[in-house]
Amino acid sequence: MAMDAAAIAAFHVLPESQLDEDAFDRFPVWSEHYDFDEIDDIVGWGLDREQVLGLFDANSPGNEHCVYTLLESNPFPPRMRIFIRATIRAADGRILKGFVMNEDAFCLEIFHGGERFIFSRHSMLESEGQKQERDLLTALGSGARVFPVWYDTEFDDADGAVIAGAFMYGTKEA
Repeated sequence: MAMDAAAIAAFHVLPESQLDEDAFDRFPVWSEHYDFDEIDDIVGWGLDREQVLGLFDANSPGNEHCVYTLLESNPFPPRMRIFIRATIRAADGRILKGFVMNEDAFCLEIFHGGERFIFSRHSMLESEGQKQERDLLTALGSGARVFPVWYDTEFDDADGAVIAGAFMYGTKEA
C-alpha cells in the first residue's frame, strides 16, 4: 500500500536520546528501530529501503537505537517499543505533556521545563521512580502533587479501546 506524499514527508528518524517534547509536538507516535524486519513494513508505506536504512544508520550513534515516526496506527503494527503522545493529568489537576510506551503504558515520560522525567511500572525501578518524582516535584514548585496520574492518547489499542488510564510507577497495576 503506497502512502501519499504528505505521509512520506512525515517520516523522520532521530537518535532515541532526541525523542523530546518537540518531537512529540511534530508527530504523535514514534517507534524504536529494533528489529530488522520492520523495514519491510516501512517500505510498504511507500518509502525507499536504502534511504531508510541510511537514515537508521546515521541516527544510531554508538549503541543507541534510533526512533522513527510510525505512520501506521489503529491498530499499531507489532513493535518492540512504541512511544505514544499522551496528555497527562496530575493528581493536583495540572495538565502535563508526555508519552506512554506501548499500549499497556508500561513506562510513562513527563516533559516539563525542558526536562524529561521517566517512570516505569516495573517494581525493581520504584526507587528510581521516587527520585524522578522528587525531581519533578521540585521543578513544578511548592504544593505540586503528581501521582497517580491519568493519561489520555488519541489512539486505540489492538482491541479498539482508547489507550488511556491511570498510572503509578513501581507497580504492575495502577
